Amino acid sequence: MNIKRLLGETIIYGIGAILPRVITFLLNPLYINYIDKEAFAIFTSLYAWIAFINIVLTFGFETSYFRFSGEDKTGAAEKNVFSTAFWFIAMLAGGFLVMVLLFSNPLSILMDYGNHPEFLRWFAWIAFFDAICTIPFAWLRYHNQPVKYSVVRVVSILIQTVVVIALFRFVPIEAAKSFGLTEQVAYPFFANLVASLATFMMLFPIIKKVRLHFDKALFKRMIRYSYPVMLAGLAFMVNENFDKIIQYYMIDKGDAGAYGGCYKLAVLMTLFVTAYRMGIEPFLFKQMHHANAKHTYAMMTEYFALFASVVALGIIANISWLKRLFITDPSYWTAINIVPIIVIANLCFGIYYNLSTWYKVTDRTGIGSAISWLGAGLTILLHMLFLKQYGFMVSAWVTLFVYFLMMIVSYALGQHFYPIPYQTKKIVFFLGTLMLFSVIIVSAFQMNFWLSNTLLLVYIGLIGYSERALLKRLVKAKASRLSLNNILIGLSI
Repeated sequence: MNIKRLLGETIIYGIGAILPRVITFLLNPLYINYIDKEAFAIFTSLYAWIAFINIVLTFGFETSYFRFSGEDKTGAAEKNVFSTAFWFIAMLAGGFLVMVLLFSNPLSILMDYGNHPEFLRWFAWIAFFDAICTIPFAWLRYHNQPVKYSVVRVVSILIQTVVVIALFRFVPIEAAKSFGLTEQVAYPFFANLVASLATFMMLFPIIKKVRLHFDKALFKRMIRYSYPVMLAGLAFMVNENFDKIIQYYMIDKGDAGAYGGCYKLAVLMTLFVTAYRMGIEPFLFKQMHHANAKHTYAMMTEYFALFASVVALGIIANISWLKRLFITDPSYWTAINIVPIIVIANLCFGIYYNLSTWYKVTDRTGIGSAISWLGAGLTILLHMLFLKQYGFMVSAWVTLFVYFLMMIVSYALGQHFYPIPYQTKKIVFFLGTLMLFSVIIVSAFQMNFWLSNTLLLVYIGLIGYSERALLKRLVKAKASRLSLNNILIGLSI
């Protein structure tokens, strides 16, 4: 794969991954206008729960699909893996759906959602459809069909957007109640369900490719590979969403809602990381048997760290107007100081994701799971110790600390088991500079637009000067259409 194609596919996957989240992000002012902070805490909490459920129901089989589909070049292995993975997830998701439908009433009481068991039933259906669509989406990525992947994602979110806007703006409240939507906070849930069903229908032509076949021997290999990935994903969700769940029960629900509303500004950083991940993950696995694979991994990590740090500082430098645009209710701004911390935390996670390549390609996923659970354990412990006393800022600082620690531990272990020649000093210097500039923007400049963006330009200038040789080589590469491998080998010398 040449660099032009890789970048092109990354951009297309980025559209499919980012645009739905961008649209969801743009809907945030609508939600805040109609939903008060206390109800928004319910919204945030439920979506945090569904994130956990999705990890369990997919069971790491997306990564496992990429890992085992590439064992031969004839395509026979991929077809076998595709069917086996799909049927396993379908059975797991179906069992979950039935259990929730049967016990939605006592579960709603247990989870403190009062007289709204319908919320749980809707989320069970959402989780079911999202889970069984996981492998068809992976199929599109594996077969290099980024356009189809992105079209399905974008159409789905557009359907969700139309439904939710219609409910808030045009459908009379009494009419909505006739559909079981007794609270306005339920509107996004219902719209999500409609969109999940639509996604399933759009992916049905791929689902029809599934054979009535389940390879037990392959499944045993896949489950051994995948369950640590699932546990690592579950641990990641603890790090990512435990704060939103525990806040609902331990602090003022208004404060929890404000935290959830402001947290969405930091999602801008998550979007960038997600787009990168969508495009790069299949590529990294396809490189694992190449002689220069380690140099490839090192270069991709460096490029990500430097470019992502610019994105992070760009968000932090522009919080002053972003909050007015996307958090229209000033009562939510009590939690605005969490944004710079969460942004840098998400950057650390992105670097950690790059560093995690070593345990995926060496089949040491158990170590990756252990690293993630180290972070998850600290997340739970620190929240239980300090959240009630010190409030939501604890959640932001814990997130940054945990992701930073995971990044360091993964790097240290990776250099022992699978040494990769990272440009460590350069990455550390620019991360340190990013943190210093962020402190200056928040503490000294008070998030002033002009001063903050001047500092951003200085940072971009530093990176541009540092990577001037790289920029020249990329220009030459475009002209000569050199392969990505050749470029990276040349840069690593």
